[in-house]
Amino acid sequence: MNNLEIHTLRHQKYLKEIEKHIKRLEYAFEQLKNQSYIPLTQEKVEKILQSEELIPFLDQITYRYSKLQETLGKLIRSYLYLKGENVENLPIIDVINLANKYGIDIDKEKWFELRELRNMLVHEYEDEKEKIVDTLNKIFKELEFLKRIINKLKL
Repeated sequence: MNNLEIHTLRHQKYLKEIEKHIKRLEYAFEQLKNQSYIPLTQEKVEKILQSEELIPFLDQITYRYSKLQETLGKLIRSYLYLKGENVENLPIIDVINLANKYGIDIDKEKWFELRELRNMLVHEYEDEKEKIVDTLNKIFKELEFLKRIINKLKL
């Protein structure tokens, strides 16, 4: 197997992983939406946190979004590498700027916004429900954007 084939397989692996995260994020949000919890409010988060049946959906959203955001950077690097760009040692911001030149509709501000959502989830504090609500509602709104980006990163 040559280097190009190895990188193509790696790209497909990242793509498959991200699609799995998107699918599970959509499922978790759909379950909450079906029970009238979307859009989230502080009161709704209080109820979810008291429900053993609903807490797993918040956990799933937190885990899947975190993994998706992490893997998205790898997928973008992989895409650019397969387009002939030497991105191995570039900082992520340079990678994002280069991806934008290839028609991937993401810029450094959007990247930092997506990263900040991830950081907010990872460092969530149960007593900061307003931040949790705001972060989860933003992630819900960003799903369509993320799906568009991911579709453009397909080879």
